[in-house]
Amino acid sequence: MPLVIVPARLKSARLPDKPLQYIGNDPLIVHCWRRAMEADVGPVYVAADSEAIAEVIAKAGGQAVLTGEAHCGTDRTALAAEIVDPVGEHQTVINQQGDMPFINPAHLRQFAAGLKNIVDMATAVCELGLVEVRGQDFFRTIVKSHIGLYAFTRNALRKFHSMPQSGREKDARLEQLRAVGQMAIAFIELAHMPQEVNTPEDLEAANAMIKAAGSRH
Repeated sequence: MPLVIVPARLKSARLPDKPLQYIGNDPLIVHCWRRAMEADVGPVYVAADSEAIAEVIAKAGGQAVLTGEAHCGTDRTALAAEIVDPVGEHQTVINQQGDMPFINPAHLRQFAAGLKNIVDMATAVCELGLVEVRGQDFFRTIVKSHIGLYAFTRNALRKFHSMPQSGREKDARLEQLRAVGQMAIAFIELAHMPQEVNTPEDLEAANAMIKAAGSRH
């Protein structure tokens, strides 16, 4: 059974205090925590950088741990895993990024089911569509994008956290680039890209989705 960690931090450049921004009647991070709970693939903890995040999770009935500053969500996940499971009872850890309030719990279960044979790390991907590329040669290619859903063996997670940030990781702000060339990465394909909330415009769209869903009931 994997351990599920949802990392969250207040210092988001594009959407300040992002985890505490409300979508409908609840903070964003509470929606993310609920999706992980609904998937029911393992114990769920929120890895928080502040008491404010821990308090809203506790109020919702969940469990949070304070991890302080960290370079990225996976670093915060590594710190949280050592706090809640220092002996390594859970040999696989899922990092469900705290910006996907609408991720389908069924897709989380599908992702977890695909982790049985990972060597080091797995990441979720989604097919975005078929793209035509024209130049000297004409060809079509299927474009896939990563989803903020990662998993590590405990040893690989500890290794990741011990490694310095790579230049590519810093430039692209994509934490999995730290592992490229250093770890065996498996790709698990999910059916669709969940709506993320990273900007004020995303937050407005998320609230519109909640309002529209409520009007249909």
